[in-house]
Amino acid sequence: MVRQMAKGVKLYDTPIKAIRQKCLDCTCDQYEEIRNCTIINCALYPYRMGRRPDEVTLLSLKEYYGVNDEPTDELLTKTGTIEVEV
Repeated sequence: MVRQMAKGVKLYDTPIKAIRQKCLDCTCDQYEEIRNCTIINCALYPYRMGRRPDEVTLLSLKEYYGVNDEPTDELLTKTGTIEVEV
């Protein structure tokens, strides 16, 4: 069954808006709590403000997780298996 929709009516939110709605749900609809969120290990944390994260947020997350952007070949052998020392 096909529904006829009026022009300009959206059937669903954008992913960023859906993330914002989830953050509102998590904080019991308190906008200030979203801004002051301390759950950095949440997958939605960088997007909690309803837009793409800025450089400051990305840098703080990289610092928190200790992310190294450089590729590494330390653990992989030429065959693609992981070497484990016992």
